[in-house]
Amino acid sequence: MKKAFASVLFLFLFISLQAQQFYIQYGPVLSQFDYVDSEGEELGDLRSSNKNSLGAGGRISLFHTPAHISLGLSNDRFASTSTDPILGNYSEWDASFLGINFGADYEFFKPEIRNIDRNGFSFCLKAGMSADILINGKQKLNNQLYDLKNVEEFDEPVWFVKGGVIFNYYFTRSYKAFVEYMFGKSFLIGDYTNQEQLKYTTHSIGLGFSVDLFYRRNK
Repeated sequence: MKKAFASVLFLFLFISLQAQQFYIQYGPVLSQFDYVDSEGEELGDLRSSNKNSLGAGGRISLFHTPAHISLGLSNDRFASTSTDPILGNYSEWDASFLGINFGADYEFFKPEIRNIDRNGFSFCLKAGMSADILINGKQKLNNQLYDLKNVEEFDEPVWFVKGGVIFNYYFTRSYKAFVEYMFGKSFLIGDYTNQEQLKYTTHSIGLGFSVDLFYRRNK
């Protein structure tokens, strides 16, 4: 899986060099952990927690159509809490990931901005995939703190499928602000029969800004 992650990183670098638009975004992430032990039993008292995500990347129009592909890097923080009322145990996970994100979107109602100072709204439907690797993370069990690095469930890349919508506001034909909502669901690669499994469900909202450095004046 680490070879696959390296391939995704290479693709990110290649497309970034060809990018027409560059963006940066920041916003909250609501994450839900889904843990199953080696006997197939779920840890049912895990609760969602809010953290933040910071991302940046590039976006390319496909053959000057409303369809685009994008690649970006993000720093995503996922967290969850658990309480055992019988034993009186409290657990809290807080993990920071480096994510490589690939997306494809189609833009609707993009304004025909013939005058450089004109503005307008549009929206996009977006789907994508991402691979996240752990940068650092901690688990707090009652009053004890544990490092998540080299813990098996956190040591492999986390693969996501994602889908959502983007709302754009064009200040000019080169500059726009946007709000993006994405739903994400992780999946496992390989055979995890009779093994521990950790998956994630995420809801993220990003507020961002994009600049088109190569807008052609005759468009």
